[in-house]
Amino acid sequence: MSVTEGRAARQPIELVDLETGNLGSVHKMLARIGCVVRIVRRPQELEGAQPVLLPGVGHFSKAAASLDASGLRPKLDELQRAGRPILGICVGAQLMCRDSEEGPGAGLGWLPTSVRRFPATDAAGRPLRVPHMEWQPFSPPPECLPFEVPPGRVFLAHSYYLDPAPLGKHLLCASEFGGIRFATVVRAGNAIGAQFHPEKSHRHGMAFLKGWMQWAVSEIERR
Repeated sequence: MSVTEGRAARQPIELVDLETGNLGSVHKMLARIGCVVRIVRRPQELEGAQPVLLPGVGHFSKAAASLDASGLRPKLDELQRAGRPILGICVGAQLMCRDSEEGPGAGLGWLPTSVRRFPATDAAGRPLRVPHMEWQPFSPPPECLPFEVPPGRVFLAHSYYLDPAPLGKHLLCASEFGGIRFATVVRAGNAIGAQFHPEKSHRHGMAFLKGWMQWAVSEIERR
């Protein structure tokens, strides 16, 4: 184990509770890779120099409302501008966008795009089974991500997707469903969003989270 890997394994991480579900499975996976997990519900709990994770599953509008009700929105904006490593998963990644067709409420606006609903039919006019739930190959091109992830498969479960068209340099990886292209990994500064669920993607998901944590630790030490 390298020095960086050892520090990543002991690294505290702040897991944001937006009251939208999926906290338990994310917590378990982070614990499996050796992280010390702190549940965060108020902005004053985000004062330390630790990586931050916005979990997925749930409704965009409810998550956006939770950002406002808890007072976390301005604090997360401050941390993102300061370069704190942040990882958004599924709805957590969608919150990095401006808004969503799922319902009212503003996202964090770190990404210049909106969240779209998958249509009822695919590009050929055939019925599209939504939500999109499947395992997909995930093998990022070299230097696509700021950390290494071995080739494997990831699990997706979503009815809404990050529109990749306006993203430009913010788009790191993309995939397709029914001929519709969607963003799978995005980046805004040191905030990274993943549409798939690493906490449900077994060993490959664990490798993704380990890689992200090691990179996050190196970024924190560098600043």
